[in-house]
Amino acid sequence: MYIIGVSGGIASGKSTVINILKSYGAYIIDCDELAKAVVTPNSSGLRAVISAFGPQSVLSDGTMNRAYIGNIVFNDVEQKKKLESILHPLIHEKIDIEIKRLQKNKKAKIVFLDMPLLFELKYYLYVDETWLVYVDPATQLQRLMNRNNYTADEASARIHAQLPIDEKKSLAQVIIDNTGSLEYTEEQVRIQWNLLLSKGNLGGGNVEAETE
Repeated sequence: MYIIGVSGGIASGKSTVINILKSYGAYIIDCDELAKAVVTPNSSGLRAVISAFGPQSVLSDGTMNRAYIGNIVFNDVEQKKKLESILHPLIHEKIDIEIKRLQKNKKAKIVFLDMPLLFELKYYLYVDETWLVYVDPATQLQRLMNRNNYTADEASARIHAQLPIDEKKSLAQVIIDNTGSLEYTEEQVRIQWNLLLSKGNLGGGNVEAETE
């Protein structure tokens, strides 16, 4: 099984690329979903968060108060590290379970690990190849402000909580430039997918470019 880590800065359009890959029939491990799974109501992960950050960490319906936690960790490096020390080992355990599950599937010869913090957590050391969905920093800031209705300061705080996008770019083997049109992004993903299939016995079929 060939594992590819896919990452990008916040608001870079990683989900767009993942959705294109899904349309090709790619196998995806969604780390955001795994992160949600470790803090479901009454889970050991959520209990640990409550213990560390207080009863305000949970809403009346038993789910984690993401707005409250987000405001804490995006403004305090030490608090962010505290949260990560709780959640990351649990998420890694879930990733390992998913990989082992897919290893039993003979069709899952290429698996994409959709992981926002791939480079921050140095998880790129454990995959066969890394892809970065890239937009320039100015575009990233503007897109995040537009998408989430953030002020420039709010958006900058969230961007700076991750490695700079240009630093991630230097660590990735494949760059998908999502600054332009959707069609241009689709073309890049199609080319990379077909290159993957040409490398060896990885299964699947080539994806042809659409014609008018």
